[in-house]
Amino acid sequence: MVSYDLIIQELTNFTREEQIYREYYELIQKKQSPASFFARYKNETDYLSYLQHPDKIDSSPTEDKFINSGRNVSIVKHPRYFPFFYHKHDFFEIIFVLSGACTQIFEDKKIRLNTGDFCIMAPNIIHAIEVFDSSVVLNIVIRRSTFLDIFINTVRDKTQISMFFLSNIYEKNKVPYLLFHTGEDDTIRNYILDMYLEQLQPDEYSYRIICSILTIFFTQLIRLHRVNMEVPQSSDSRSAFETQVFNYIVNHYADLTLEQVAEQFHFSVPYCSRLIKKISGQSFSELQENIRLQQSENLLLYTQMSVADISDRIGFKNPETFIRMFRRHHQMTPSKFRKLNTEKRI
Repeated sequence: MVSYDLIIQELTNFTREEQIYREYYELIQKKQSPASFFARYKNETDYLSYLQHPDKIDSSPTEDKFINSGRNVSIVKHPRYFPFFYHKHDFFEIIFVLSGACTQIFEDKKIRLNTGDFCIMAPNIIHAIEVFDSSVVLNIVIRRSTFLDIFINTVRDKTQISMFFLSNIYEKNKVPYLLFHTGEDDTIRNYILDMYLEQLQPDEYSYRIICSILTIFFTQLIRLHRVNMEVPQSSDSRSAFETQVFNYIVNHYADLTLEQVAEQFHFSVPYCSRLIKKISGQSFSELQENIRLQQSENLLLYTQMSVADISDRIGFKNPETFIRMFRRHHQMTPSKFRKLNTEKRI
């Protein structure tokens, strides 16, 4: 039986890295010279480099920096007392406060996160995080393709959280984050701890188990805490009807036409075309191609389906048409894309 208390205690203990950062932070707060500090830890070059040259911290890390090859999810403790710095990344990230509190900083505002809070961050949003005490904050990094799989193929709903992920992939007006307040809900917390524990397993099944837990986690988060969700007030206020139209396209993209969308919602074709442009910033054909491309990338990377079967799945009856579209975006064939990315993951 899993002892969550033991996992929490392990995460609460200060690592060597955190001890060094804390000592430096306290020196600076007391306005003391760090010369003796740097002399004492001169062999800890990895840690000292961030303190001596914070401007060299990677401000645009890729998902492969955090997620091991062959994996889709990574859960790591945010190092306490790590130097403050702004950054952005091309993947979705969840900030979870296991205990205590932290400050999440955006370009235009600060938000205080407390125990049980989840801040789900969109890609390419400039932000920073402050953890300068004994609070325990976990970073959950998930590949974009995995989000796409969960929210198109698994969690087929019309809730704000589902549309948050989809809109950040396909729309022009992006919501920077969603904030959930789960308080002392141990059920939600334990899904995160289960994934953290499972990633320590080296076998070939652990990543599948983690993705399954992740799907259940999001479903339960929606079920139990959707009323406790906050959306930035500055976010685009798309109508419920526009959300319905967008959701319909995403769920029926493979064999859908603009005329069918117009008929489904009793629009004229010109009005339907303008509405889709307003929602996504793209024409219907551009949006459909974007969805097909994202789905094909996911199927190439995480299934053994043939190129012909993938072509059929995403709505191309002729594989050559699919290959031409894929080559136009990636300057390579689907088969070469799969081969190159498989080699990276080994």
